[in-house]
Amino acid sequence: MEQSSGVLLGTVDAASAHTQVHDGAVYLHQGRSYVVNHLDVEQAAAFVRREDPLHTTHPQSASTLRIRQIDREVQWSGGVQLCFGTVDVTDQVTGYQMRDVFTQAVLAQHPLDLPPRTLTTKAVWWVIPRERTDAAEIPGEELPGALHAAEHAAISMLPLLATCDRWDIGGLSAALHEDTGEPTIFVYDGAPGGAGFAERGADDADAWLRATADMIGECGCESGCPACVVSPKCGNGNEPLSKPQAVRLLELLKP
Repeated sequence: MEQSSGVLLGTVDAASAHTQVHDGAVYLHQGRSYVVNHLDVEQAAAFVRREDPLHTTHPQSASTLRIRQIDREVQWSGGVQLCFGTVDVTDQVTGYQMRDVFTQAVLAQHPLDLPPRTLTTKAVWWVIPRERTDAAEIPGEELPGALHAAEHAAISMLPLLATCDRWDIGGLSAALHEDTGEPTIFVYDGAPGGAGFAERGADDADAWLRATADMIGECGCESGCPACVVSPKCGNGNEPLSKPQAVRLLELLKP
C-alpha cells in the first residue's frame, strides 16, 4: 500500500514477502519504483513511498534444510546416492545490501529482524561420500564453494527438463549435512508440497547433470559468472563459489 494515500498497489505472495517487500526494499510495480517504509508481518501489509533511488536492494538470508522422508533412493557409482523425498526448508531473511544501480557496487548493508519461515516441499539431493571428494583432490577448504557452485548450476539447468523457471526452485548445499553426515546438494520445489520440478529432475538426473557439467565446462570465464555459477537469487551473496572445483565435483556425480 502507498502510505501517503492508502492506495493498494498490488500483492506479493506470502513466501516472497520477506525478500521482496522488507523494510527498505526497492519495489518495482508497473515500471515505477517504490521504497518500502515498513513491512507489517502480522497484518500482511507493506507500506511504501514513491521514489527513484539510485540503488537496488538485495536480501540476504540464512537457510536450513531437514529431511522429513525419503521416497526414493538410488545408488550411483562410487557410493554416491541420488535421493528424492520430502524436506522442511527454513529460511530467515537476516538483512539486505544496497548496491549502486549502475555499477552494482555494495553501498551499505543493513540488518533485518524478520521471523523464520518453513516450507515443506519435495526435493532431489545427492549425497557424496567425503572420501570421494578427497580422492578427487578437492581441497577441504574449497569443498563448500564447489558444492555451492554445482548447486547454482544445477538449478539454472533444471528448466531444460522441467517446465519451470529458476525462480520456481531453490537449493542448499552443505559440506557436512546434519541428516546425511556427508557433502550434500539439494534442489527443491519452491511451492508448498512440491510442484513436480524436483521429481522431474530425479527422473532424468543423468541428463540433467551432464547438461550442468557441460554448461560449466564450456563457459569461458575463469572464476564464475552469471552465465554459469553466479545466481541472481542467492541469499548468501554468491559466496563461497569455486567453479574449477565444481567441475571436478560434477565428475563424481555419474550413475
